[in-house]
Amino acid sequence: MAGFKGTGETIVPRIDRSVVESLIGMLGSDSVHAFIAEFLELAGSQRGLLEAAYQSGDNETLYRESHNLVSTAGNLGVKRTSRLADAVQVAVRLEDTEAIGPAVKALLTELDAMVDELPALIDEAVAA
Repeated sequence: MAGFKGTGETIVPRIDRSVVESLIGMLGSDSVHAFIAEFLELAGSQRGLLEAAYQSGDNETLYRESHNLVSTAGNLGVKRTSRLADAVQVAVRLEDTEAIGPAVKALLTELDAMVDELPALIDEAVAA
């Protein structure tokens, strides 16, 4: 995660199991699975919007979509995505042109990995 401004040196876990376990305790595993499925669809759409916005220099869309990901991912315990999305929104807000590109690329890479791995990570948390 190091290598661009705003992320620091610490690698944040992909998910915060305590948040997922808390959600399961409050809502039940079926509801959490449904929320995660919706989140994965949304994240896939947002990934496309983020990439297109970055390619076209549309910082307004970059800010909006990364801001939405900060909240949505954070509320579901998807901490790494939330942290990287925050790095994008901060870089855009500060108009830090040196940080925007690396931050967006790191977020896009994480979104790809997260979409592939999140269902299994949630299943592990449910089983725990």
